[in-house]
Amino acid sequence: VAKAWSDPEYKRRLLADATAAIAELGFSGVQGEDMQVVENTPDVHNVTVCTLCSCYPWPVLGLPPVWYKSAPYRSRIVIDPRGVLAEFGVNIPESKEVRVWDSSAELRYLVLPERPAGTDGWSEAQLIELVTRDSMIGTGLVAAP
Repeated sequence: VAKAWSDPEYKRRLLADATAAIAELGFSGVQGEDMQVVENTPDVHNVTVCTLCSCYPWPVLGLPPVWYKSAPYRSRIVIDPRGVLAEFGVNIPESKEVRVWDSSAELRYLVLPERPAGTDGWSEAQLIELVTRDSMIGTGLVAAP
């Protein structure tokens, strides 16, 4: 995420072919071999789920949180994404579209969060400190410095 924020060419590759771009950084393997990155923008907020089981890109994000695998999250995020996100402290204005991406055994999704204001000129190392697992699932936002 931090590399995509600081390197426009990498961001282009990440959005065009996430699997290959993520592999450039040494992340690949079972549960992460077919990835798609969806970008949060001022107009769209993305959130990921696996409604059938608990498919999760663990090579990239580590072990899934318990709530991600829970039946209530898996069913409710699809039906009431704004309500569930609000429970995580993420209040999305009605003017912003919320898209829910359903991972499967064949394809895992990763959210590219919006780069926070006030980070122009920051190094990739500084930006890394801002990125959280939940922001890459879509159930969290990256806090501005």
